[in-house]
Amino acid sequence: MSPPLKYVNRLPKSVQAARLLWAIAYYLLFRPTPRWALHGWRRLILRLFGASVGQGCRIDPSCKIWAPWNLSMGDYCAIAANVDCYNVAPITLQTKVAISQRSFLCTASHDISSVLRPLIYSAIRVESHVWVAAEAMIHPGVTLHEGCVVGARAVVLRDVQPWSIVVGSPATVVGIRKVTDKDLLQVPKGEV
Repeated sequence: MSPPLKYVNRLPKSVQAARLLWAIAYYLLFRPTPRWALHGWRRLILRLFGASVGQGCRIDPSCKIWAPWNLSMGDYCAIAANVDCYNVAPITLQTKVAISQRSFLCTASHDISSVLRPLIYSAIRVESHVWVAAEAMIHPGVTLHEGCVVGARAVVLRDVQPWSIVVGSPATVVGIRKVTDKDLLQVPKGEV
């Protein structure tokens, strides 16, 4: 008779300890703050735990960030209420990115080719001027290229091309985003 199968937690003890400290800080110093104030305080707390957070970022106190040290935000990004950043691997938001309410950015899953289902993970990259609408889910390893829009409740399984609009489950392209105020962007050569 073979021994019973058991899940093995492969997260290093140092990460487990850091997560415990972050959980204490989150519930005592981050989460209780009013959503309409203390944006600088929340940015400071995240930076103290290793996040890279640009100027003018707005992070709602109800959002969940699994590992601040795996979060990088450019200037003027917004993470709205109840967003879940499950960043076992890095999540990078470039500049002027909006992540809307209850969206789920998921960098980890389980390897279903093994009955032990070990944790597997891959980074998520969100380029400048991207909008992820409410309740969308972004899967591990996905890049959302510059200017794209992910529709509400979309499930994104693969990279989204620049300035495209995707909706549905799985997300499919339904249009191209046309920007009328290009003078507010640093637009590369070519038509946007």
